[in-house]
Amino acid sequence: MAKRTRKLFKKKGSKNWQTQFQWRDKSGKKVYYCKSLGTPDKEIAWQRYDEILAKLDDLKEGRDFTWSWLRGSRNSKIKIRTVADAFKNYVKSAESRGLKPDTVQGSRDAYRRMMESQCASPTLPIKSLSVIDLEKFKIYWSGKHAPNTINQSLNKIKAFLNYCVDKHWMGAYKSIHSPVKSKPISYFTDEEFENLMGAMANDELRRAMLFYRETGCRKREPFISKRVGNTLIIPPMKSNPDERKIVLPDILCPVHDEMVTRFKERLNNCKNERQAWDWWYYKLKEACKKVGLGHKTLHDLRDTYIIRLWAITGDIHLVSRMVGHSDIKQTVDYARFSPHELLVHFPTLEEWLKPRLIEANSLMKGSILKGSAYDFFQITDGETTS
Repeated sequence: MAKRTRKLFKKKGSKNWQTQFQWRDKSGKKVYYCKSLGTPDKEIAWQRYDEILAKLDDLKEGRDFTWSWLRGSRNSKIKIRTVADAFKNYVKSAESRGLKPDTVQGSRDAYRRMMESQCASPTLPIKSLSVIDLEKFKIYWSGKHAPNTINQSLNKIKAFLNYCVDKHWMGAYKSIHSPVKSKPISYFTDEEFENLMGAMANDELRRAMLFYRETGCRKREPFISKRVGNTLIIPPMKSNPDERKIVLPDILCPVHDEMVTRFKERLNNCKNERQAWDWWYYKLKEACKKVGLGHKTLHDLRDTYIIRLWAITGDIHLVSRMVGHSDIKQTVDYARFSPHELLVHFPTLEEWLKPRLIEANSLMKGSILKGSAYDFFQITDGETTS
């Protein structure tokens, strides 16, 4: 008889024998597989132990079995809970808990990206999914999507995996390594915006792009808000729990009406709201590629609004409140652009930037060479050099 490397054991108070195997998964984490052998007879227990041992490679790949002695069936049947099975259950659970359709759709988008990146397949046993696979996801999408989009997808995937861990479908996994770094602030200079407008397919799209630049709205905000007179009221969101109000110039009110009408028309032919408002995003991308600005996105028009607002006011706290940042740390990055740099990129803002430049130059002239450290600059009468 072959030497058995694992002993049988009984838990305190139990009549039946049990056994346990352990191994390390792809990420190096220890996996323990403990199973009751369903009998107090030691010889039968050893036979069942050998049956498990024969299937050990399958177990290591994440497959599970309906063992005959536990289910009362004649044969032991393989039972595999795949990534696709687990995700289907996760979506049903999310919908039953009343999560917003956009939130559920975001999870579906993340799952689709996970499949496209080939870091996992729908038929992969959920138990065998590891953090190494998710690192492949990051590598695959870096450069193909904006960093924020990748990070949002990673967060959705983490929520899915946490659900699987809670269901005991997989063991606890190591945290996904540091998220993708956010891209630096990107905005349209006056010249770039003029080129963009020239490349748009029609005047309706030009008006929409102007609306985004002059209001700082996020992609979906024109369509989830309501307007009372000239005031656009944007409801609280996860990123900002407070309601936000934007007073529209008269010229932009009919533009907003036009955009909402177009959105409703598109909604009739789209699967969901996200697909309907993404239309403006893709129209901007098409125009950007025509004029060599392929790296720009619709969100860059919001960055342009914030930069221009900072250029005009010079008040970072006011800017933070007006754009709906929940934390001023989000806004501080925009203040690193100097008035001189902004004047080069936004000559149309000269009226506001020139006074700030004059004031800054005056302050510099008044402060330079003051203090004892600069005494050597003061030349006294009769001082000579040898």
